[in-house]
Amino acid sequence: MTATRRPGIFCLEGAWGKRIDDRVSVLPTLEMLEHLEIATYVHRDVGTEEELYHYLKKWSQAGYRRYEVLYFAFHGTRGGIRVGQGTVTLDDLAEKLNGKAKGRIVFFGSCSVMKDKKAVERFQKSTGARLVCGYTKEVEWVESAAFDLLLLRSLTSTLRIDYRVNQLRSRYGDLTELLGFSSYPY
Repeated sequence: MTATRRPGIFCLEGAWGKRIDDRVSVLPTLEMLEHLEIATYVHRDVGTEEELYHYLKKWSQAGYRRYEVLYFAFHGTRGGIRVGQGTVTLDDLAEKLNGKAKGRIVFFGSCSVMKDKKAVERFQKSTGARLVCGYTKEVEWVESAAFDLLLLRSLTSTLRIDYRVNQLRSRYGDLTELLGFSSYPY
């Protein structure tokens, strides 16, 4: 499959450490998926809410439609992600993405975001996302990175989405439990 025909992942990543020379990133996960010819990606570092909203606007444009999976890689909190010095709530994101994620997948690779089930449900309904998934617990970096790789591979497959999620839970049940993996609506 050529790179232009591979499924796409649109990743927005926040800073993980306080130092600007901190090199921790989800980028190697995306590079591995591309090298294995599973998916292609866009990766952007995000330090401010303005940058976040700028890239979300780009993702919602027709030219980026093939990037079906929107991957938020940020520190998280119950019902929101940490961007710069503040928190952007799921309701804030839903307002910006209102209907623009229709039929697409949103993955919060962030601690605890999925803990607020009502906020996740509102986000899914407002954005039109086919699936919203992520973690309900505080997660450890290496374990979550391993799961992110497995999850992103699954989310970019051609199988039905409910089958993909159920298969992931079946194969990696202990890991999904440990991380508090959650998905809506499946």
